[in-house]
Amino acid sequence: MDLYIRESLSERPLLLLDECIQEALKVSAPLPHAMNIATVKKDLRPTNRVVLLKSISDKGLVFVTDYQSAKGIDIAENPNVSVTFWWAQTNKQIRVEGDCIKVNAEFSDDYFSSRPRGSQISASVSNQSEEISSYDSLADEAEKFSSLYKDKTIPRPERWGGYLLRPKRLEYWQDMPNRLHKRELFIKKGKEWQKIYLSP
Repeated sequence: MDLYIRESLSERPLLLLDECIQEALKVSAPLPHAMNIATVKKDLRPTNRVVLLKSISDKGLVFVTDYQSAKGIDIAENPNVSVTFWWAQTNKQIRVEGDCIKVNAEFSDDYFSSRPRGSQISASVSNQSEEISSYDSLADEAEKFSSLYKDKTIPRPERWGGYLLRPKRLEYWQDMPNRLHKRELFIKKGKEWQKIYLSP
């Protein structure tokens, strides 16, 4: 199975991101499509966590989550986010800033149906970020749900689905000798991308 869905790409900064992921994959970097996503809470406190890139196209980056999770609530209140990819094996980093919108239900349905059954069960019984009495109680609920849907198709929970991150800024960073690092910043201006170089 592919790491993520790669649709037609023509815009240079997103092609650059895909190239970095593919390069990291060739050197066996663990989870080369993992990205740290930062959101801002209603009281302006920032928070971050790691998610996996599920799809990339000229429209942007898609990841999936529980819409009612902590990050889902943050995004509903403030759709502006920042994600960071870091590949230690290739000494490269890419940061992407933009806003998030929900993807259409068809994409979420198709992706949910392609997930391993265990992952479908977890998404169905876990109200992400909410307090639970114990891990054992959650495991018991998952077992009961598994028995209930034995030999049945598990429907996608309404609270689970994808977000499209629409990039507005993308910065490429590459480690270079003597800390004279390479930095390239791409800024979306209307429908075009402007590229500028930054001092390290």
